[in-house]
Amino acid sequence: MIPVYICDDEPAVSVQLEKLIGDQIMMMERDMGPLRVVSSPPALMELQRQAAVPAIYFLDIDFPGYMSGLELAVKLRAYDPRGFIVFITAHGDMMFETFRYRLEALDYIVKGTPAMMAERVSACLESISERMMNEPDGRAAYCTLKVYDTVRHIPLQKILYLEAVGRRHMLVLHMDDEVLEFNSSLSHFEEKLGGDFWRCHRSFLVNRSRISNVWLKENVVELDNGETCLLSRKAKSEYAAAVP
Repeated sequence: MIPVYICDDEPAVSVQLEKLIGDQIMMMERDMGPLRVVSSPPALMELQRQAAVPAIYFLDIDFPGYMSGLELAVKLRAYDPRGFIVFITAHGDMMFETFRYRLEALDYIVKGTPAMMAERVSACLESISERMMNEPDGRAAYCTLKVYDTVRHIPLQKILYLEAVGRRHMLVLHMDDEVLEFNSSLSHFEEKLGGDFWRCHRSFLVNRSRISNVWLKENVVELDNGETCLLSRKAKSEYAAAVP
């Protein structure tokens, strides 16, 4: 299920959108939901940090007393880089601003008659459904982790490996362009990530899809970016036995 959020501070518009979107999801019989409605950016940010990604967001542009809908979308992107953002606005000239913020919005629906909005909502949901069905296997998979007071959703294909370091329950997650340090255990992530990741050493859990070479003589696993992880005798024996 892909969660769907509506964030608009006008109760009448929120009620209208909730019915339009709910009806369209039911008619399309797609794997979307639950549908949640909030009236402010902080409320949406709090909900999003507790739920799965990617998600679908229908956002108003104007939130007096809060950040703008564009600023909200920037924050949402930090947690959900592959989410689908649709702006619901009274202004028809906001497209340039979304380009300036580099938001890649799916659509801009101008508030108007129910029939017109229903047509645009239906088109958006149909487009999202097609994109989700055409996703290559595993491309939309994420690993969720807490780094201090921030929850991060990391696409699995970006992860090179996880490394247990020094202090007990301290892990380092290595990506192509970023390294994150947080409290957890390799055993937890070994179970959570399943067979796509390999415990090649007590201190290393590597992404199988990012392995370029396994050097048995040197007891080293090489990743596709040139980095290396240690290979234990047990993992070496298991690997050698599995290779024809």
